[in-house]
Amino acid sequence: MTNANPAFDTVHPSGHILVRSCRGGYMHSVALDEAAMETDAETLAQGIRLTADVSCLKALLEVREEIIAAGHTPSAEVPTPHDLDVAIEKLLAHRLRRSDR
Repeated sequence: MTNANPAFDTVHPSGHILVRSCRGGYMHSVALDEAAMETDAETLAQGIRLTADVSCLKALLEVREEIIAAGHTPSAEVPTPHDLDVAIEKLLAHRLRRSDR
């Protein structure tokens, strides 16, 4: 597996979730602090997914730039900067709620 690239690190707006990705968009790791565990499972899962989406897209955009730099045109399946902007907006709107345990 490729090493994590700190340029792809993404932190949830709460500061309680960190996702690290590798070149090509492979997820390297997810770190949760204790406060993240105070939310319900569905909200936590959504927070992890949204954070991972941004981290992965950062990594995939690097590949897109390499394709363009090589003089090629990326296929429609390769994410665009707009895709990253949309994912960031969704992530920024997400909140971890305290569970009613």
